[in-house]
Amino acid sequence: MRRTPLPRPSEALGRPYDLPGGPDAALLLHGLSGSPFELRPLADRLYLEGIRCLGPLLAGHGGGPQELRGVLWTDWVARAREDLFRLRGARRTFVVGCSMGALVALALAHDHPDHVDGLALLSPALRLAPGPALGGLLARRTPIGGLLPLLPKGASDVRDDEMRRLNPAMKSIPVSAVGELQRLADHVDRLLPGVAAPAIVLAGARDHTVRLSGAKRIARRIGSAPAKLVVLKESYHLVGIDVERDVVADEVAAFFAGIPVPGQGA
Repeated sequence: MRRTPLPRPSEALGRPYDLPGGPDAALLLHGLSGSPFELRPLADRLYLEGIRCLGPLLAGHGGGPQELRGVLWTDWVARAREDLFRLRGARRTFVVGCSMGALVALALAHDHPDHVDGLALLSPALRLAPGPALGGLLARRTPIGGLLPLLPKGASDVRDDEMRRLNPAMKSIPVSAVGELQRLADHVDRLLPGVAAPAIVLAGARDHTVRLSGAKRIARRIGSAPAKLVVLKESYHLVGIDVERDVVADEVAAFFAGIPVPGQGA
């Protein structure tokens, strides 16, 4: 198992990155209130495998939580689509998503099948844990949902102490944004049978943010099913930076390596 290095302090600020590579490319999409940092160890590993890695900021991110007010789930997909098209011309294009980013990745694969050759879905936010789900329901069902106060998040849902300290994720989030996340989840759930790209799904067994049942549902219902499902016994939600991040990197790198090059067969 190849060890991926801890991010250096200068890389811990959540900035976008574009790591040059060979003929293949990967788009790495972070979660709600997060940043490209959540997937940086995986990006570093894929870069070592010769894959260009583009880690952008999704709409409403890069500033404080107030920036997320008024952002719709369609804005997240639209911004990610722009970044996906930046990778046109790659021999194979992979999309990696964490939590909300996994849902966006599925939407892109459904809408642009000719531009997505493989998916890696980390802790997909198809089904939220009871606390976040209640906040999202309140935002969706009440006329003042967009005016509700910020929802404190506390510490990142990461077991690794150092990565929790380094992670620049927002400490609070508008309740309205959680409602948009749930709308995105409902939309993606309907799309799943039409997603043809091969996929691997990775989820933490000790996740406090999303339910494992959502990952299992995606692996079972995706059009390219059955997707490979990897349950990480020691990890919390942000599996890309948690205690089993090297397992994540190994699994994703091996999965992408096994996807045939278009026109060359298996």
